[in-house]
Amino acid sequence: MRCLYCDQDIKKISIYSFIFKEDSLCIDCRSKMIKNHKKIKIDKLEIESFYDYNSLFKSLIIQYKECYDELLSEVFLYGIKEYINIKYRDYKIIYMPSSKEKLNKRGFNHLQLIFEELDLEVIGGLRYKEEFIQQGKNINERAKMKDNFIYEGDRLDKVLIVDDVLTTGSSVVGAYKALKPYCKVIKALVLASV
Repeated sequence: MRCLYCDQDIKKISIYSFIFKEDSLCIDCRSKMIKNHKKIKIDKLEIESFYDYNSLFKSLIIQYKECYDELLSEVFLYGIKEYINIKYRDYKIIYMPSSKEKLNKRGFNHLQLIFEELDLEVIGGLRYKEEFIQQGKNINERAKMKDNFIYEGDRLDKVLIVDDVLTTGSSVVGAYKALKPYCKVIKALVLASV
């Protein structure tokens, strides 16, 4: 098997790979994805993050989302899937929305591909008030996201908002504000944070 990122042969395997599932990244690439499990609080929302948004993570997420390398979807939850399934077993997942333009261009929902391997129920109903592409926007432009979400769905007990990267936090806070009147408990999970 070859590493999905650097294309080198995967010669060494980790103990985790031996017990659970073979890693799609070589040990060198995996070691450059700096694990930094932390909890961040913005307003009243608790956000859990697993990796630093370093150059390798950024490169992987760009290759996955912008170069349409769907196979990379399996590298992001490697080694943390079981933890998430256990910790959030009573939660329903809601994906941060993508713009229609990005979904049409990619041909797939990048968050759905990553998180579909979890054993958690997925719900919909969260959408933009106005279409907005965050890529290339500055902090002031991204801050507008706090008021750009609507939730159209059922009342819920526990919801886990999931996203790939946390930069300013405006998007997840916006989603939180939209969901708050309908949910008893809301938490957020991101793969990486700045």
